[in-house]
Amino acid sequence: MSVMRSFCLAALLIPLVVLSQDANGPLLSSHDRVDGPLAGEHSVEDLRVFADGKVIYVEERTKTMDGKPEHSMFEATIGPDEMRRLAALLDSREIRFLPKKIPSKTRPIDFFWQKSLEINRTNKPQTIQIENFYPFLNVRRPIYPNALIELECSLQDIKSEAAKRTHPNENGWCRELRRSVGTARAVTSAHVPKTDSPGHAGR
Repeated sequence: MSVMRSFCLAALLIPLVVLSQDANGPLLSSHDRVDGPLAGEHSVEDLRVFADGKVIYVEERTKTMDGKPEHSMFEATIGPDEMRRLAALLDSREIRFLPKKIPSKTRPIDFFWQKSLEINRTNKPQTIQIENFYPFLNVRRPIYPNALIELECSLQDIKSEAAKRTHPNENGWCRELRRSVGTARAVTSAHVPKTDSPGHAGR
């Protein structure tokens, strides 16, 4: 009975389309490997988010050329509201139709960010690999889909909460990116033609 209650609770929190067939598996897995920008700086981050809100975050960081890697693991639980927002984002058309491989959008010199995502869905997992991820490009113009930027910033928030650090959206590049995305959406909405029927706006 306890297994059934857990499954029913997960079903209330997460749209069925993003639930995996294995109720015990993570809803979302994120893997990041970053080198730079300073010589010797290297980090590997693994984040797993489960349908019940459980979070497991593991990181390994090296700050200097001769420095020893620092290993950390954090466990946390995020609330139902945040889980619903994350699930809605994962279920958005922009995320569901991302290609399996997103090629490099820039030529990195001293900063290299390789990212992969796996989203468990009802039919089969959706995997996404991003070569030389550089979301900061979206500050000037939309290089990556806005939903992907918002997803990354949401994952940054989750990591910060798990490690009890300052949120990127309060102090950092995510705040600037979110502001840019919000401004772009406002400009787009202002140019949508108005009609007598709300259901036909912009057509």
